[in-house]
Amino acid sequence: MPVTPTYPGVYVQEVPSGVRTITGVATSIAMFLGMTDQGPMFDPQEFTNYTDFVRMFGDNTATTQMANYVRMFFLNGGTDCYVMRIANGATQASVTLKNEAGVGVLVLTAQDAGLSGENIRAVVTYGGLLPETTFNLSLFQWVTDSAGNRTQANQEAWKNLSMDPTSPLYAPTFISQNSKLVTAAVAGSLPAATTGYSISGRAVDNTAFQTSWSALLGDTPPTLATNQFQISVNNSAFVPVDCSAIHVTTQAQLILDLQNTIKAAFTAKGIPGINVAVSFPAAGPPTTVRLRFDSPAGDVYIQPGPLKDLAAPLMLGTAQGGLEVSGFALQRPAPNGISLQPTDAMIFDFAALTQSGLANFGIDVMTPTGSFVADTVLMTGGSLPSIVTTVGTDSMAVAKGGGPDGLREKLGIIAERIAQFVPTAAGNVNKWNVSVANYRLTLTPTNDLADNFISTNFSVSAASLAAHFPTPNVHYYTVGIGGTSIGQQISAGAIASDGTAPHPSDYDNAYTIIDKQVDLFNLMILPPDTPGRDMSSFYPDASVFCQERRAFLLMDPPPSWQQATDAVNGIAALRVGLVKDYSAIFFPRITVVDNTTQSQMEIGPAGAIAGLCARIDGTRGVWKAPAGTEATLSGIFGVEYKFSNGDQGLMNPHAINTIRVFPSGIVNFGARTMDGDDNFGSEYKYIPIRRLALFLEESLYRGLQWVVFEPNDEPLWAQIRLNVGSFMHDQFRKGAFQGATPTQAYFVKCDGETTTQSDRNLGIVNIWVGFAPLNPAEFVILYLQQMAGQIQV
Repeated sequence: MPVTPTYPGVYVQEVPSGVRTITGVATSIAMFLGMTDQGPMFDPQEFTNYTDFVRMFGDNTATTQMANYVRMFFLNGGTDCYVMRIANGATQASVTLKNEAGVGVLVLTAQDAGLSGENIRAVVTYGGLLPETTFNLSLFQWVTDSAGNRTQANQEAWKNLSMDPTSPLYAPTFISQNSKLVTAAVAGSLPAATTGYSISGRAVDNTAFQTSWSALLGDTPPTLATNQFQISVNNSAFVPVDCSAIHVTTQAQLILDLQNTIKAAFTAKGIPGINVAVSFPAAGPPTTVRLRFDSPAGDVYIQPGPLKDLAAPLMLGTAQGGLEVSGFALQRPAPNGISLQPTDAMIFDFAALTQSGLANFGIDVMTPTGSFVADTVLMTGGSLPSIVTTVGTDSMAVAKGGGPDGLREKLGIIAERIAQFVPTAAGNVNKWNVSVANYRLTLTPTNDLADNFISTNFSVSAASLAAHFPTPNVHYYTVGIGGTSIGQQISAGAIASDGTAPHPSDYDNAYTIIDKQVDLFNLMILPPDTPGRDMSSFYPDASVFCQERRAFLLMDPPPSWQQATDAVNGIAALRVGLVKDYSAIFFPRITVVDNTTQSQMEIGPAGAIAGLCARIDGTRGVWKAPAGTEATLSGIFGVEYKFSNGDQGLMNPHAINTIRVFPSGIVNFGARTMDGDDNFGSEYKYIPIRRLALFLEESLYRGLQWVVFEPNDEPLWAQIRLNVGSFMHDQFRKGAFQGATPTQAYFVKCDGETTTQSDRNLGIVNIWVGFAPLNPAEFVILYLQQMAGQIQV
């Protein structure tokens, strides 16, 4: 904006120069489109090295040649490419995980279609801070290394997942958004959410209710006051509850007082309407009860109070030894292996046992074929009493020092004994991983004998305790049909399929996706699913798409071509429907070492030629033909057919680019587009001219976006001439054009002559850019003359 002078002096104002630099675009980004044996389907992925490609799409060439083509691209100088996996009718592997009651709750579906999804394994555990609320999910994929050993790869681990839709770690959403292996979804109609509750771990004598609870709540004597705890309902903040005003009389009155005290505590914190039901369920003989809080509003969790804590002595809250079960617990998938379910009844039965009542503890092992291995006795009678000496009792509920936390103590000792177990009996080769999370004991095999290795027929002398172990589960959940062979807590999975070779409609769908998702590519290659497949029928549509995207199609020869006459006779049929100046064919096929078989085989040369284009572009420029003695092909061992000068003399006039074997190496010795037949007289006869034009078009297209909506008059035209002229002059200095001077090499015209008043009225500005291309020196003719001896006169 002009400065308005107000005082005598010098005013400085910066004025835009009007220079907007036009940057040349990349010229050799390749787009590979075809089948692979793994990886995302119909989703173009960018790579700058072969290792990353293999990590995502694999290098198996048994059913597709994509890996060989991409490898040749990078070996010959390629630096940047996209790969899109396509197929016809490919399907994804999936499995439905059930809860501990045998109801389907969570569907895991492989992210990528194809048989590779069948190698995905899942492990569910309940070992979080709230083992009866959340769950953990570990995922991995079986792969076979170079030595033939099966190993776990692409490992993922997600902790503290929830089936509560309001949780930030809601499993279906969180897994789908974060996992690279699977997506997750709820399985049909889930079990209804129940009332969440928190129940104390300590059993209190109920024969003298008033005396017992008065002592705990500090009613009498006051010096023993333990009357505070913190409570959270429905994911609220923890609210302190002070029970000092409660005077214990009867059980019914204490229930009412506790309910009112908790409700008032929430109201005081600005959280009205919280009603928590209080009860004193029986805890078993002797006549004892525990304290339980239920809430229809959501889950209930207890933490110790800041002063005069009641949670620790009463064992309220998971951390203190209480049992807290979420209302969404039944919607979680069951944990793998054998897992003790910590319910009120389990704790009651466990507490009612004496140590000597646990006479033995063993597991029968089922193999993947369904046969049983001899019983594995992990513990025998008397093993617990020899370790734990309780105070005045043999009760499982009493801890060694006389405290109330005996149940968790005994589970810990059982876990220690199982972990120390050394198999000795014939056929018993299994050790066990064992974990304890609050009152949940879980066992899984330590080995990887089989994906669906099942531990079953849990045996323990105390029938009441054995009843709380559910139907044993698989070692690993298998995503796909493999997970239904023996598994107990899974439903029939979906069978995965790699699909068949792509149909024309699959390529059409791919072009639509590429057009939306890929900003720039310059070279297109269509690797076949098998080396002998003729891709000729797919090239016309591909060339049309390349024309739309200012790219160039590199084509393989039909497998039926075996000699020069085959190519000459068959080239006309290949041109039908083809955008000829946006495509080129190279013959013959090249010999490489196959990734899978490690033996020599012939593949099409398009991938190697794409890498060669990238190499020549980087060293010489896009205006240099990717042909000649410097255009050697790396990583190959020969060609399918060798040709002489005479053979190439037949093919070259018909625009068939020949790969030749010379003493200096195997080189590409042709540089014509499919429009380069001598009979056509095309101005885009040569590959470097067409690719240079595409480079200029794309660079100017992107570099002139700023022109849109600018005032259409001479100031704009002058800026356009300045910027486009600067770009063209830079290319001239690099040697892209013919001519000794800029005026001989290029011109830029944008003025009132190119843009008439009618054009301006329509919002059109016309820019004319011309360039003098460098035709390749395709024929070098030497005229040699022998000088006769001069006669001196």
